Amino acid sequence: MKQNLYELTNPQKPIWLTEQYFTNTSVNTICGYTFITDVVNLEILRKAIYEMVKSNDGMRLKINSKNDSALQYVSDFEPFYIPTVELSTKENIEKKALEMASTPFMQSNEFLFQFLLFKLPDETGGFIVNVHHLIR
Repeated sequence: MKQNLYELTNPQKPIWLTEQYFTNTSVNTICGYTFITDVVNLEILRKAIYEMVKSNDGMRLKINSKNDSALQYVSDFEPFYIPTVELSTKENIEKKALEMASTPFMQSNEFLFQFLLFKLPDETGGFIVNVHHLIR
């Protein structure tokens, strides 16, 4: 399917320029997590994340970059891989989030977000989300 390409918005342009200056870094990532203090069903949580991405065009933005210039488009929704990990302690949630936050995004025609589902031994859990600042 042919995608309609759009120029970056004025607020996105300096973010893109910063990205070009600090290549292969996580300078433009925003990361956080949600911890559910009750028994968590990771499959229901996965479906909820899919619904949020499906209903939010901004989350499905992808960048088509060539020769230091960038155009954006909204990709169609398709289910995507969300890894699941078992963590031993709550402190490991923060460590995992910091690890994700320090990972640079591959930008051209890739999602500008990452999700990770986690569960603790007591059946509590949640998710970590890492998004690129180009998603506005």
